[in-house]
Amino acid sequence: MNDARRWYRIALADLLVAAVIGCILRTIYIVEIPHLTFKPLLHAHSHTALLGWIFIGLMVFLLDDEPDERTRRRRKALLWTAQGAVIGMLLSFSVQGYGPVSISMSALHMLTSYLLVREAWVATRPWSPVGSRSLARIALIGFILSTLGIWAIGPLLATGQFGTEIYYWSIQFFLHFQFNGWAWFAALALWGRWAELQGAPTPLDRFTVRLWVVGTVLSFALAIAWSERFWYIIAVNSVAVLLQLWAGWRTGIALRRTQVQLMGQAQLWAWRCVTYALVVMGLKVVMQAAVAIPPVAIMAFTIRNYVIGFIHLNMLGAITLMLFAMALLRGWFVSTSTRVRIGLSLFTSGMVLTEALLFLQGTLFWIGWGMMPGYHGLLLGASILLPLGVAILILFPLGRGRSRRLVLERRR
Repeated sequence: MNDARRWYRIALADLLVAAVIGCILRTIYIVEIPHLTFKPLLHAHSHTALLGWIFIGLMVFLLDDEPDERTRRRRKALLWTAQGAVIGMLLSFSVQGYGPVSISMSALHMLTSYLLVREAWVATRPWSPVGSRSLARIALIGFILSTLGIWAIGPLLATGQFGTEIYYWSIQFFLHFQFNGWAWFAALALWGRWAELQGAPTPLDRFTVRLWVVGTVLSFALAIAWSERFWYIIAVNSVAVLLQLWAGWRTGIALRRTQVQLMGQAQLWAWRCVTYALVVMGLKVVMQAAVAIPPVAIMAFTIRNYVIGFIHLNMLGAITLMLFAMALLRGWFVSTSTRVRIGLSLFTSGMVLTEALLFLQGTLFWIGWGMMPGYHGLLLGASILLPLGVAILILFPLGRGRSRRLVLERRR
């Protein structure tokens, strides 16, 4: 897609807006800000991050082929519609929370995303059928599957089931397959595609991919087990955990071998971002396995710091760093630039510090030690590094690296 660099910058702008709103949300815990309400801003933050940065950012690379002019114009129109819906959600959620305008914008984005999924399905046809293409297909199916949870909310509200277990299961269904289906497999597909283009063998065999798919589907039982602790629900989740650990072990061995092989073929910061993202993915699997233990599950679901930390670990540590790596590998960011290094360093430092503070404070709550002194101020200070880093990356002019052939630079 010839406009890929421009759309990547637009997606980065969504990330910047989401990060700034995140800092405002942190500030509300310290001082009262007139005319701002926490929950509507939280909805604006999450929708802009998930449907703006993550969705459009991943689509940029899934659509990165050489289409004809008619296809290019069609994709451009669809992306502008999706981005317009993101802006609409940002403004309407900030003002009214869930209301007629925000719901309409969400529906518009969802319908547009279906058409973009179709475009991505076609664009990834040339990819390796037993490697990156199969991962991309699973990601796209995961996205479509996740939206069933959103479509279920309307009938549930119409039948007076707001606030019931099945209502919350529908929301968790959407989030589960967005995080663990769509974003997870799309990130692996992008990495796999790069590895294939560098001549590396297919990193994940079909059996490992099937383990991931079955484990992902079955692990939705964890969301149900929180409210319905029947033995068979817990058993299904336990099977899911074992499958994911098995898949994670096989994936770790394959990725380590491939990463070592490709180490000299990528610039240092690109290699770092990919490696960090893959390590975080492994950490996520271990944490999900731990939650299968009932006391740990209760702790994880009842302590909000853990919930926020886990979501941010996945979205910032795994998906965002992988998207940064893809831009570096295409030469859109040049890691020899001081500004790019500063931007990436600030963002990575902010991510590590905020995650450390969230999980540390959650642990203090768990053991009964209460709030650490100056916690909210420290968290705000660490969070400010995130938008600062993104702003520097946006201000840096994107390079003119080619879209399809990834730029190879000497590792510095």
